[in-house]
Amino acid sequence: MARPRLSLEVADGIRAEICAAAVKLHERDGYEAVTLRAIAAEMGRSQALPYRYFKNKEHIFAALRAKCFDRLAVLMTEVITGIDSPILKLHTMAQAFIAFAKSQPSEYRLMFSLTQPDPTEFPELHASRLRALAALQTAYQDAVSAGLIPGDAATGAHVTWAAVHGLLSLHLAGQLTIGRTLDELVQPMLDTLFGTRLLAVVEASARRRR
Repeated sequence: MARPRLSLEVADGIRAEICAAAVKLHERDGYEAVTLRAIAAEMGRSQALPYRYFKNKEHIFAALRAKCFDRLAVLMTEVITGIDSPILKLHTMAQAFIAFAKSQPSEYRLMFSLTQPDPTEFPELHASRLRALAALQTAYQDAVSAGLIPGDAATGAHVTWAAVHGLLSLHLAGQLTIGRTLDELVQPMLDTLFGTRLLAVVEASARRRR
């Protein structure tokens, strides 16, 4: 007898349940311990269930990473609401990027894990990564168009992304132990990336409010 077709809402709920079990296993036992059978056991469901929704565990992790990148994209877009200065937008978005990684280190490590297949093999994940970078690139383009930063926005956004991620990777790996902490390095890094124009922007904004 054919299995009754589930509604889209129910199916999405089961996929979310599978992903949540995968996250719990990953955090507790590591990547290698995550198998579709282990996920089913963690859920207390039949061993066949995860296979009905995901081809293999890489597809599960791709779905998880996509959700994380989408949250990052939304966060970086929301934090600049009401900010007019392009430079201040860039500083604020970079700070939001850093806050995201500090508050959700497990998710951040999962997003940028070195042991993952080419993200372009997973269209949903690739699209979510592009959305996150596009949010930063749009703000960078505003700064370039205003004559505040030289160069092209695509390269600038990539360099900013790489610099922030590099600093965060050192922090999360416990490698910032030779003289400077993450918090001590954030502002110098942003000043290097965007110049020292932010101070003038903030001072001008303060004068307007007086």
